[in-house]
Amino acid sequence: MRPIAFALAFGVLVDAFLIWMKFVPAVLMRVGRAGRWLPRGLQKILPNVDIEGRDLPKHAAQPSETPATASERD
Repeated sequence: MRPIAFALAFGVLVDAFLIWMKFVPAVLMRVGRAGRWLPRGLQKILPNVDIEGRDLPKHAAQPSETPATASERD
């Protein structure tokens, strides 16, 4: 049982460190923009998630729509 557990743990470590941390980034770097390409149909369906905040100045220029408070309704 121990040799099987060791082999499984070793395989997981090789997969996690060697493949996902070295091989995948190297392949994505070699293929360039094609590695991040998204079909147009999916672009229309998926939401635009702005993690870095590039669109913040664009959204700050637009007036925000806030719900009316109780004092504004009176």
